[in-house]
Amino acid sequence: MKIVGIIAEYNPLHNGHVYHIEQAKKLSEADKCIVVMSGNFVQRGEPAVADKFQRAEWAIRAGADLVIELPSVYAVSSAERFALGGIRTLIGTGIVTHLSFGCEEPDIARLLKMSDMLADESPEFKESLHYHLKQGKSYPRARYDALFDLGVPEDDLNIIDKPNNILAIEYLRALKLYAPDIVPVPVARDSCTYDQETLSGYLSSATAIRLALKESREEVLGTMPFFVGGTLFYDENYPVSIENFEKMILYRLRMMHPEDIARLPDVSEGFENLICDAVRNACSLDELLDKIKSKRYTLSRCRRILISALLNITKNDLIHSIQNKASDYIHVLAVNQDSQNLISAMRKYGYAPVLMKKKDQYYCNEMVQRNVIADSLSTDIYSIATGSEIRRDYQGPLMISVSSRNQNDAF
Repeated sequence: MKIVGIIAEYNPLHNGHVYHIEQAKKLSEADKCIVVMSGNFVQRGEPAVADKFQRAEWAIRAGADLVIELPSVYAVSSAERFALGGIRTLIGTGIVTHLSFGCEEPDIARLLKMSDMLADESPEFKESLHYHLKQGKSYPRARYDALFDLGVPEDDLNIIDKPNNILAIEYLRALKLYAPDIVPVPVARDSCTYDQETLSGYLSSATAIRLALKESREEVLGTMPFFVGGTLFYDENYPVSIENFEKMILYRLRMMHPEDIARLPDVSEGFENLICDAVRNACSLDELLDKIKSKRYTLSRCRRILISALLNITKNDLIHSIQNKASDYIHVLAVNQDSQNLISAMRKYGYAPVLMKKKDQYYCNEMVQRNVIADSLSTDIYSIATGSEIRRDYQGPLMISVSSRNQNDAF
């Protein structure tokens, strides 16, 4: 049996995502599709527009067969760690044969070439990278400039200047390390760029869709399946935004000492002191971010630090998770009722424990249990911040019947 994996956020799920699921199955000739999806908080350092169970249900209705949660320790991290966590979660199932990802560059040979180039960190590259980081540049910008210094052609460098290409390259690097037998299946992005802020019709970017939802623009309904757009546009509880969490984040940070903040991922070089001073003089989240963001500490990086503080995720949690595959686990969020055999297959062939009920955690190691606590805390916090009683973790996965789904159901 061929099973294609997808790593996603679905924030929110839109027509482009439905197209990707269809193309992933078609190009890989897969029988089933497993999605590893960010939980309640996403890689840009913000809450998702809807909770993880709602988004997992959307994914099943859009054509996925099973949805697994990407552990929070990876979901609110850099592109490299996000990709690594997604790959490790997929291979932990023991049954994935293909990996599909959207990218601006459809030529797999060029992506592999750049992946190998980035994996080979020569002393010259490291020295140049260190120089550019010392200039206060963000890591992606410093890496780009370091490669330019080494004479990498601009045509190749343009590949790593696109967000989906960056993730694609990181996926390929992680596959080479952990699962070289899994077949990569790129799907070219069509019509719009990842961060385009204006709607471009039927296929629009998630960024543009979120902005249009915030502005209550009715034309946004044409960019998503009706079961997504209807919920986000007409239900007053959606979309959820970071403003819902503002007081909780400010409170959490004001309760922390500089040494506590220093233990958070991506905090270094005394940045904890700047955060500690700024949060005590900031009356809003926007004001705090304005005080601490810089070329080196980008807005997304700062937001990820704040969310890590909220979820009590530390550098040690991240380091231990990256270094040890024993930290991997499979938290099933939703499954198509016709695909429940995937769960028994994962239990039989996978190396990572499959967690669905509370009792499944009892025999897990300390690393898994600590990461699971962060995931569950994200659900509790999300419920409090939004004032809604959402489904709790480890009550079993959502069982969704979509065997009769047709084209009209998806769009």
